[in-house]
Amino acid sequence: MKTKTLLITALMMTVTFTVLAQGPGPRGRRVSASYERGSCTQYISGLSKEQIQKITTLEVAHREQMEQLRNERRENRDFEIKDNIRDKMIKMRDTQRDEVRKLLTAEQQKEYDALPRDRYQAQQAKTRPLNYGRRGWRR
Repeated sequence: MKTKTLLITALMMTVTFTVLAQGPGPRGRRVSASYERGSCTQYISGLSKEQIQKITTLEVAHREQMEQLRNERRENRDFEIKDNIRDKMIKMRDTQRDEVRKLLTAEQQKEYDALPRDRYQAQQAKTRPLNYGRRGWRR
């Protein structure tokens, strides 16, 4: 009887610790950085309603095109084709950014250029840098 109770308790503790170790949040689901970050209209001051509307339509069209290219890239197994699709995606991203810049004033362009552009920059903006000293390691 004691061993049975002990085994059941150990099993319950193992299951509980495993579930709690997973933590909150979408661990297994990948979400695009642009969806997490939201629209650039949230971070640029002094935008008119017309500018916001034009930028939003550009962003929606851009996301749809990029999603199509992402799906096409996932379907292919040939690395050369994947690289070509990636090059298309980079060109489309750059042209979309240029189109958004054309809609902004000079002051707004400075704010737009200061926004983090990729996941690495966004992550670095969220966390403070670690100061490991001259040698680059903690003591």
